[in-house]
Amino acid sequence: MKKDRDNIYSMTKIALCVSLLGVISYFALPLPMTPVVLSFQTLAVGLISLILSPGQCAWAMVLYLFMGAIGLPVFSGGSAGLGKLLGPTGGYYFGFLVSAVVASLLKGKDYNFKRYTAVMLAVAMPIQHICAVIMMCIHNGFDIKAAFVSVSAPFIIGDVIKSITASLLAVAINKAESKRNFN
Repeated sequence: MKKDRDNIYSMTKIALCVSLLGVISYFALPLPMTPVVLSFQTLAVGLISLILSPGQCAWAMVLYLFMGAIGLPVFSGGSAGLGKLLGPTGGYYFGFLVSAVVASLLKGKDYNFKRYTAVMLAVAMPIQHICAVIMMCIHNGFDIKAAFVSVSAPFIIGDVIKSITASLLAVAINKAESKRNFN
């Protein structure tokens, strides 16, 4: 009985996180100097990686990518499709999958704001940006410097702020969740 309840709880957490990511993706602001839009997706991915287990993160991100790939409007600005996923900015989406799992693996068992923030800034965000730069190089034939200037540099300060925010929220959510009682 407890195992069934835990499985239902886990699936619910994953579904809520995918829903959060899909909804928050609608809030996107196009920037004139880059094909990448300013969005809160990185905040949501960071939060997901800090509140879910690595396995749950993998499921959440794969489900999110699958939903977008089949045409559900869950990508930035309500976009969808394989064209978006495999287009010049698609590297961020693949970076979400890798960074969420890796960050979740490295976050530790304690609800520690400093550790969460360090993992987000030193590991998760660089993974996302590296994937974005690689995809831009592959897709548009940019050299690394041009791709970095186009899809990474304009977002670094915002991603630092979003990483700190995700870490603060994750500490609060994880502490509250640890007090849950299903008796």
